[in-house]
Amino acid sequence: MRNFERNLFFSHNDSFDEYQKLTNIAHWIYPIWSITFIIIGTLINILIINVDITYHYLLPYITDGRMFLQYVLPFTCKFLVFFTFFLRYIFIWLIVMINIDRCLYLTTTTLKLLICRRRSANIISLVIVIFSFLVNAHFLIFLKDPIRIESSSRKACMLDGFYYYCESRNRHFENFYKNIWPIYNVIIFALVPVFIIFICFLLIVRNIYLSKRRIFDFDERRDSIISGSKQNDRLCSIGKVLIYLDLLFPVTIFPVLFFQIYINYYPPKTCLNIGIINLILSMGYSISFIKNTFAF
Repeated sequence: MRNFERNLFFSHNDSFDEYQKLTNIAHWIYPIWSITFIIIGTLINILIINVDITYHYLLPYITDGRMFLQYVLPFTCKFLVFFTFFLRYIFIWLIVMINIDRCLYLTTTTLKLLICRRRSANIISLVIVIFSFLVNAHFLIFLKDPIRIESSSRKACMLDGFYYYCESRNRHFENFYKNIWPIYNVIIFALVPVFIIFICFLLIVRNIYLSKRRIFDFDERRDSIISGSKQNDRLCSIGKVLIYLDLLFPVTIFPVLFFQIYINYYPPKTCLNIGIINLILSMGYSISFIKNTFAF
């Protein structure tokens, strides 16, 4: 079992040269783009962070560093696979909680007094970490064998071009990983979070709209209008950043996620197709780091 997808490879054929060129380009795109987006996002967050924003708002941009784990922490294959999915889950569910937090913040309900506090944020962050650990713990349990180096010919065409993979001797887990895990992962990592984010998105837009109406309907004095307008501008600013981030998540994550599921069930048959897939995945992984450039 490969650490991200099943490790497919084919012997040399007429399309090997094209495969090699595409894979070499893919290996340059991912590190350069990813590091660039991480640096920009980190600098932006450091520059605008203030006392009113607790540390958990910065966590998503720090924990989405899968690339560093691939090169810095490859002790065993199972830890590499585990941390890959573990950090993905932490990232998306922290984004979900930020949406819920901002949604409650823009309302007048008493629930925000309970949720929108530093102590509550710490507890929620801890719960997310525990949840992410539990749903991915099966990698630590069933992936027993360390990273292996393929001894096949240099003329082999491999998915992602990497010559290592991870495997489990438990055939039930192999079946789970190939047939059940892709759907399981999409539901927990994508569909449920996006549904919650979409509901929060609608409520945030509604609350901003109602807030704007209340300002001009009930504030008749000029000073009150100015004060209300400033408050409304602040709410709109918070809402806009969150809306952009909410839109970026499905746009940058879903294409790669569903493409991975597709090639899991319908693997490529030629070296040229593998090279094209390597290039597409490299660009997709890199583009997902664009969201790191947004700050609250």
